[in-house]
Amino acid sequence: MKLKILFVCTGNTCRSSMAEYIFKDLAESDKYEVMSAGVSAVNGKDPAPQAKQIMSEKGIDISNHQTQKLTEDLVTEADLILTMTHQHKSSVLSMFNESEDKVFTLKEFVEDIEELTEITDEIDKIYKRISNRREKFLDEKGSKIERLRKRHQELIQEIGEVEDELNRLEGELSKEVADDKDRLDILQNKVQNLDISDPFGQPVSVYRQCAEELEEYIKLLLKKIE
Repeated sequence: MKLKILFVCTGNTCRSSMAEYIFKDLAESDKYEVMSAGVSAVNGKDPAPQAKQIMSEKGIDISNHQTQKLTEDLVTEADLILTMTHQHKSSVLSMFNESEDKVFTLKEFVEDIEELTEITDEIDKIYKRISNRREKFLDEKGSKIERLRKRHQELIQEIGEVEDELNRLEGELSKEVADDKDRLDILQNKVQNLDISDPFGQPVSVYRQCAEELEEYIKLLLKKIE
């Protein structure tokens, strides 16, 4: 009987699919049945282009691979489940806790280090504790959170509608006062032309221009008052 091995990652588009095909390329096909899946995969997607390229460079064709989501049937049928990360392992155990004896990260299974096992066991306990606390919290606060999220979306929509109305009204006002604003701009420009520009904080060249402007207007003043 063939040993059924299941590689697991997130989307089954690169890591686990490459692991599947590399394993198939290296192992004797009559001894193993190898598959791959993703905990968040969408069924029927192609591998990532980068994965195709990398595998092609190794002489392995994965172009026919189609992604698949991890299911209870896949987990049940597998003799050994090897995940790409500890988070993937935790996800598998969270969804299918009866599979605990056959789920490992790939590195964990290969290295078989006692210290690593102790660490991963503790990590598993923490993840379970977090999951339990999250479930308990959502049981107690979930309905309130949903109400707040719904109200939040309503407020965002209301704010958007208010902003649209404000913009529309401001546009109407701008049209109402457009002629006066144009006239005001003309008059303000005339007033500004009567000013001696302030050179404070400007380069020396600006001070020079100011002095020349003063000289020009003082001459005109003198002509007027003489």
